[in-house]
Amino acid sequence: MNSDKKMNSDKKMNSDKKMNSDKKMNSDKKMNSDKKMNSDKKMDSDKKMDSDMKMDSGMKMDSGMKMDSGMKMDSGMKMDSDKKMDSDKKMDSDKKMNSDKKMNSGMKMNSGMKMNSGMKMNSGMKMNSGMKMNSGMKMNSGMKMNSSMKMPTEPTIIGDTISPPNSFQKTIGTKYQDLTSAVKTNDPNKSVDGVINMELFGYMDRFIWFINGIPEYKAHPILLEPNKRYRFIFTNTSMMRHPMHIHGHWFILRNGHGSYDPLLHTLDIAPGATVTADVDTDASGQWFFHCHLLYHMMTGMSRVFQYSTIIEIAKGEAKPQNVVKSTPYFNRPIVRVDEVRPLDTSLVNHPMAHPAGLWRATFLDVGADPFHNAQRLTYKGLYGPDYNKLELYTNDAEMSKGSVENADIDIFYWRLISQFWAIKAGANYFNRPAQTPYWQPGIGIEGLMPYFIDTNIRGYFYRGSAKLDAEFSRDTQITNNFFIRTGIRGILASKTVAIAEIGSGLNQMRYIVRPYYRLMPGLNLYAEYEYEQDYGAFKTFQLSTGNSSKQNTLTFGIGILF
Repeated sequence: MNSDKKMNSDKKMNSDKKMNSDKKMNSDKKMNSDKKMNSDKKMDSDKKMDSDMKMDSGMKMDSGMKMDSGMKMDSGMKMDSDKKMDSDKKMDSDKKMNSDKKMNSGMKMNSGMKMNSGMKMNSGMKMNSGMKMNSGMKMNSGMKMNSSMKMPTEPTIIGDTISPPNSFQKTIGTKYQDLTSAVKTNDPNKSVDGVINMELFGYMDRFIWFINGIPEYKAHPILLEPNKRYRFIFTNTSMMRHPMHIHGHWFILRNGHGSYDPLLHTLDIAPGATVTADVDTDASGQWFFHCHLLYHMMTGMSRVFQYSTIIEIAKGEAKPQNVVKSTPYFNRPIVRVDEVRPLDTSLVNHPMAHPAGLWRATFLDVGADPFHNAQRLTYKGLYGPDYNKLELYTNDAEMSKGSVENADIDIFYWRLISQFWAIKAGANYFNRPAQTPYWQPGIGIEGLMPYFIDTNIRGYFYRGSAKLDAEFSRDTQITNNFFIRTGIRGILASKTVAIAEIGSGLNQMRYIVRPYYRLMPGLNLYAEYEYEQDYGAFKTFQLSTGNSSKQNTLTFGIGILF
């Protein structure tokens, strides 16, 4: 800062820490190109800056900086050329702080200090004006922050496009920040012909992985023109790392080293990170691009890059090329060698590495109440591809003293509509409690509500009576493998149907508490207490058949997912 730069009177440095021309600087702590502040120069306890903070005319802050609780960033205080130090705490006019100057490790920022809304954080980090930082929150290198810092629950980009070359984002939030090539790798001044944004996302618990909101089997090839440069901007909005691998080409990682930007064929993209890389189209044909976590690749996180020339060759509109020549850069030849044998046009018109798979998942819950000679079974099966499945569902089938008390099964078409929700419809076969078994149509919705509340709501219609069966439960994790499930289930109907033992209004309520221990993923042991209460006409039906209108049961059992 030069001599006309002053800090406001409420931003003073401690009186016993003056900096004038008589003060010597440590040889490696110089203020201008060779002068930094010595590590013992501190601002007072109310005006401290955290370790690693850098100051320059644009006020850049290092990626390791922490912000104290309550600190706001707005247009209030500016740390630029019009700010001055207090009249008795001036720095010599020849002592300026350039972009490489660090304040010492003891310096912290006061919780009330405000910073200019235009202040930039190191590696491209930006903060909205007025945003408050929680106590102890760390700002990862380059990560963009907004007031919420929430990861999306759905993709924000749908479909692959090549945009005009008018956007650039610096590589941030990765381990590649300081990686530099030993030799020149590219001409950084070569124009970019198109930008390809790639958002990496997935439904983790459903094993569906996307690039730009769709799995590979729903995507068309990404068409590339030869002898062009395309800029790829990767953003990882999932909670897993994705090592993205390209065949037949190099990624020129754009991390600020220009012609010495490194060449990589695989980019490891961390959660929340943004990576920018250029690709020069020096090849021909079509090439596979995918996440190198292979189950991500198999379940949708992949694409095919297709040169426009292969389409022309397949149609007989162009002749195969046979070009091999070197470039000024090490290990970067131009190789355009097309197959001279007849091409399989089906692989050109519809290239796809992995079609949609058929998946199956079966949940079985078996238990017994030794005090009342009762046994229970819950079964749920989902069978089919990612979005469309057959659901078979039996909920709380029960035998008591050798006779069946409850038994029905849903045979539904199940359709995934978002990461956490699915709709379903089909038929239900109802056996007990009823005088005669019957079929009825049904619809439903199931999913996960806020606060991790599992929801399963089904509706049925029989002989003019609409019946609603709603169930809600939540698993609370106590230790790594010990959980407690609490749940509630209610059944009500719009009309009494005696033959089906359906009563008008509320029929039944059930309340459960289930501690369980996870022996391994997909296998747990449990003990479940359930209180069951019947109401209205349904209660009358139960009493007339010799059943109790309320029950307390304690069931011990095993849950299996396979």
